[in-house]
Amino acid sequence: MEQLTQATINGVMLGGYYAVMVLGFSIIWGVMGVINLAHGEFIMIGAYLTWIMNKQFGWEPLTAIIVVVPVMFVLGYILQRILINRIIDRPYLISLLVTFSLAIIIANATKLIFTATPRTVNTVYSGFWRIGETSITVPKTRAIVLIAALIIMGLLWLFLQRTRLGKSIRAAAQNREAARIVGIEIAAVYALTFAICIALTGAAGVLISPTTPIYPFMGGPLTLKAFAITAMSGLGSIPGALAGGVVLGLVETLIATFVPGVGTNLGIVSSFVILVVVLVVRPQGLFGGLKAAEAH
Repeated sequence: MEQLTQATINGVMLGGYYAVMVLGFSIIWGVMGVINLAHGEFIMIGAYLTWIMNKQFGWEPLTAIIVVVPVMFVLGYILQRILINRIIDRPYLISLLVTFSLAIIIANATKLIFTATPRTVNTVYSGFWRIGETSITVPKTRAIVLIAALIIMGLLWLFLQRTRLGKSIRAAAQNREAARIVGIEIAAVYALTFAICIALTGAAGVLISPTTPIYPFMGGPLTLKAFAITAMSGLGSIPGALAGGVVLGLVETLIATFVPGVGTNLGIVSSFVILVVVLVVRPQGLFGGLKAAEAH
């Protein structure tokens, strides 16, 4: 029972991070119709920026978010205006090819700059809390990451529900032509949406940095997991992203705990299995999205 409880705690904490990780990917797809295969690489950029702040200035990982988020916002805005704006309304294959090429460029450029050596981020929040007299523990770093993830998701929900720009984003996701008729500048909304989502992705890089090694080709598996969670959650659904992230986190940790010899590709295998099952059973996703639940 203690082993099951420990695996569940670890899975929920991992799922909170996965929920933040997927939001940028899901919203870009839901609002703009662009499948961003460079999503994991943008997470990687955020993680490397955090590592630089940590190594050069001794900043705690979460402190680096005040630098990473604005930098990633500007990067996202520029990329949308220069590149992504040209592939909106084009066939999905075009967006897949363009963003996949972007992913390859980012990963290999990062390797040239930082080499392939994995980097680690130090934090004072290492160690764990023990629950009572049992062997069950709560890792401090993952607990803080979970709390930060929930705060980010809460702020994003408030932004989408309460601000004029957030409502414009939801309107553009529901019906672009109707939104244009009522005076919403779709081009500006798209540019800001992409910038905000890349900033969110950078925040995910901040959150992952103290819990896993950082290296140039870490993006691919993260993009796959974003696909799997989006298949469960629906496009742009914040509650769905949280539920889907927790499901994937629990699947990974429970299998790792109770199935011996699963190897290091457990997360990728789990993501593929979940993706296939959800697409077969419920292709529209298990939850709503910006075009459904988030739009009301």
